[in-house]
Amino acid sequence: MTDAHTVENPVPTPLIRSYRELMSVSGNRALSTALTLHAVTGFFEGLALLAFLPLAQTLGTGESAWGMTTTGWLISLGVLAVLAFVVRYVEALVGYRAAGDFIQSAHRTIGDALAKLPLGWFDRRRAGGISSLVSHQFMSAGEGVAHLLPALVSGFSTLLTVVAGLWVFDWRLGLIITVLAPLTILLLWVSQRIKKAIDARTHAAAAEVSSRIVEFAACQPALRAAGRSHGFTPLEDAAAEDARSQYRSLWISSGALALGAVSVQLLVTSGIIVSGLLALDGALPPLVIVAFIGIMLRFAITLQNLSNSVVGIEMGRIPLRQAREILTAETLPEIETASPLPTPGEIEFDRVSFGYSPETRVLEDFSMRIPAGTMTAVVGASGSGKSTAASLIARFWDVDSGTVRVGGTDIRDMPTSQLMAQLTMVFQDVYLFNDSLWSNIAMSDPEATDAEVFAAAELAGVTTIAEVLPEGWQTVVGEGGRSLSGGERQRVSIARALLKKAPIVLFDEATSALDAENEANVLRSVDALRKTSTVLVIAHKLETVRRADHIVVLDGAGGIAEEGTHEALFTSGRRYRDFWDRRAAAQGWRLTAT
Repeated sequence: MTDAHTVENPVPTPLIRSYRELMSVSGNRALSTALTLHAVTGFFEGLALLAFLPLAQTLGTGESAWGMTTTGWLISLGVLAVLAFVVRYVEALVGYRAAGDFIQSAHRTIGDALAKLPLGWFDRRRAGGISSLVSHQFMSAGEGVAHLLPALVSGFSTLLTVVAGLWVFDWRLGLIITVLAPLTILLLWVSQRIKKAIDARTHAAAAEVSSRIVEFAACQPALRAAGRSHGFTPLEDAAAEDARSQYRSLWISSGALALGAVSVQLLVTSGIIVSGLLALDGALPPLVIVAFIGIMLRFAITLQNLSNSVVGIEMGRIPLRQAREILTAETLPEIETASPLPTPGEIEFDRVSFGYSPETRVLEDFSMRIPAGTMTAVVGASGSGKSTAASLIARFWDVDSGTVRVGGTDIRDMPTSQLMAQLTMVFQDVYLFNDSLWSNIAMSDPEATDAEVFAAAELAGVTTIAEVLPEGWQTVVGEGGRSLSGGERQRVSIARALLKKAPIVLFDEATSALDAENEANVLRSVDALRKTSTVLVIAHKLETVRRADHIVVLDGAGGIAEEGTHEALFTSGRRYRDFWDRRAAAQGWRLTAT
């Protein structure tokens, strides 16, 4: 199979090559064989069409044509029909095998590539795109291998055979089709370009309406509080533009389709007129002209089918382009051998600088050391780099300068498997698999006993979730865990962390998504984890922060403003005291009705 990292050029590539990059060696051979057989089929079908001309000549004159009588040409037509049928049957078998290989190998190739991408590459938008790509877009692209590419190859083969054969049979017939065919092809191309352009504009307008609907739904609390739940100008404007776009699309698309139909009719009508004049002049027998008109009709249908195939293939380029973006995405350097860890459980930032872009710096000359077996809370304003620091520990991205060490070793000097074995993460966005509640917890340690899984779940407060679910622990939580609330998903994530018993635990706002009733479960979980692991917690809950052995306050400019224990910072720390006072005041807020 093609290695994902052998693809280095992100520029558009020929269609066949794009398919081949996602197929195995055997699949590539099957594709080559299938396309060759389709070309042979098109050749036989073209010969079968051409055979009607000498057959008509023998019927009209009673004399042999090209050395064969009427019977001979009838037998030739039968032989060609049988050959075309046999080859088409074989090519269908090989073509479907190539299509199946494409779908299977594409999933495997993309999966291998995704496994090598840095975790920071993934976000909600890309996750949704990947889900769509592998769930149904690859199936559509596979149909291109099974149906559209074969139709394109066999159609071109048929057309070229017919044009060449007409020139051989009678140069006047060859000239007619050679002159008329390019005009028809041009008009079909213009028709499809118009249709494609208007479809793109319509799609953009429809996407805008979808975005505004999501925005309208998400903003319902604010809109209702402002008394504007029955009107939302952005949505109304987008809906009006979508209606106008659909109306324009209807008329323009109808015109484009009419243009395509007219081009085909123009080919046939012109051919009938010109060939009819030849018959009137006695240049060709009338039966030959009738056969030629039939060939023209078939020629026009083949042109129309080719045009439709091209449109389908253009649509198939979309998943191929998305797949190529994944295959050409930059990966982090990876080593294969594990490195020694002189100080297991320790975390250190040594003069780290990092930004998501050259213009956006998040951490600048940032240094911090978290001793093994301690709990450190990182606090600061939104956007100060708290979550970024936790992500850098997990090597979601590589730092621009400086060093991040885990266990005393630069994380760039250890394979991903070794780094992940040292960490367990409870981040803001918790993803659960479309599996049972029990399996979603047990996955963090496949060797754990049922008693260990249950103990971790009970400590994280997941048992109360299982008790109310229709099938208890065996309830399937849905893709992403959509049947659970955000707080419930986070409790499952905490149970995973408790079960894994990793040397380091990263909590990113682990308590912010939980209600007050279950906050005690989280605090109890943190207390249990700090007995066996180094804990880095990013939270706004004051009780969680107060329990930390060490507190780091970020200054919002990429560095550290203050650090120390709660008692020391509460007494002498200006920023930490401001943070504490604001959070305490916020926790005392209440909404009242008048």
